[in-house]
Amino acid sequence: MKNITIALLCTASVVLATAPAHAESPFTTGPFVGLSLGGVGLMPRTIGLVNTGESEHDNGAAKLTAGYWFSPHWGFAASYVDMGEFTQTYNSGSFSGSVRSAGLGLLGRVAINDRWSLIGKVTLTHNRSKQTSVTGDPIQFSELRGESTQAVWPGLEINYKVNEAASVFFEAESRGEAAEKLDTAYGGIGLRWQF
Repeated sequence: MKNITIALLCTASVVLATAPAHAESPFTTGPFVGLSLGGVGLMPRTIGLVNTGESEHDNGAAKLTAGYWFSPHWGFAASYVDMGEFTQTYNSGSFSGSVRSAGLGLLGRVAINDRWSLIGKVTLTHNRSKQTSVTGDPIQFSELRGESTQAVWPGLEINYKVNEAASVFFEAESRGEAAEKLDTAYGGIGLRWQF
């Protein structure tokens, strides 16, 4: 994960260094792909057991996005987030699981100036929490595994247009429930390429 982060930052530096002094309107249309790296919030809610600390999860997450701007202000995007693995320990055992999230979102874009824009998102997500290991009685953790589909908002992104093809963005969004008692969120920095 560290090598991917370094490669992404190096690519962003090269793109920023070679950008023209003035870009055209940020309201371009057409297909795009994006990759971002960041962190997740995996937040188990109470399941009737006494937890013995905060949930632990690996530090990195990656999100892949493909979409289309069908007008200067409106678009859609399909996304996939690998949220990694987490462990929650309780007084009667522990639950470890992995979370994946797929989504289809509606995007709304507003220009701040000729390079910066603000993008809002409403996303229909399908999330899955899969048990990887457990100590104690597995039945007591049934509300932490499963899958869920729902519409979630808000999602927010600040986008900097480097040139006609590339932009750098910062994003934060809820991804909804991954199981009956497990909420998720994602935040990251990424690069987007428009065709």
